Amino acid sequence: MDRSTYWLRAAWNDFLAFLPDLLWGLAILVVGYFIARLLGGIARPLLHRVGFDRLVDRLGLAVRADRTEQGSRWGASIVFWVTMLIVVMYAADAWRLGAVASGIAAIIAYLPHVLAAAVIFGAALLFGNWVRGRMLETGGASAPGDLSVASQRPLVAGAIRAGILALGAFMALRELQIAEEIVTLAFSLTLGAIALAAALAFGLGSRDVAGRVMRRWYEERLGKRAGLSGGEDDSQIIQP
Repeated sequence: MDRSTYWLRAAWNDFLAFLPDLLWGLAILVVGYFIARLLGGIARPLLHRVGFDRLVDRLGLAVRADRTEQGSRWGASIVFWVTMLIVVMYAADAWRLGAVASGIAAIIAYLPHVLAAAVIFGAALLFGNWVRGRMLETGGASAPGDLSVASQRPLVAGAIRAGILALGAFMALRELQIAEEIVTLAFSLTLGAIALAAALAFGLGSRDVAGRVMRRWYEERLGKRAGLSGGEDDSQIIQP
């Protein structure tokens, strides 16, 4: 009976010693939640004013019907959850949960790499869409004999956009520090495959055009020879 009483008294004393830390951690959570809500509410109209919604729409990331404010909504959510992550870290530290606080601190320290990777890939996506649009808009009218080239312009524009996106994706993965050697090797292989595919596409798609150019050059050369020699046999060769 004395041992049970001693154990209960020790547990109660430990609880009383931990109670201030418990209340302090709860206060951090409550106050931090309202601060996170406030920052998210400030970030949403601010992002809308600076044109973040238009940027998300131009990147092709807006998938909902009410996409006019989808980007600012995403940004506000990110601000809210990042703030809450910091709040939980301080609450865990107040509750003497050192492992949890250290893990959350490592995640927070990694967030700048995630932000930089998102900016890199977003820039690559924006640039790839711009290049593809410019190639399709300013391609110009094609001659009657160049229909094969005109029909392949969307394919070439899409291939260039895919190459730009692949480059941006590999740069983003390197920024995220995910298996850098494997990413570098995969990037080299992908770049070589894209170059080989582009060479094959240009070669196979332009063989008719190259054949017509060579035939025209050959006929003009034979015509000049026939004009200089004045022979009848050569003129018969030239005539179809």
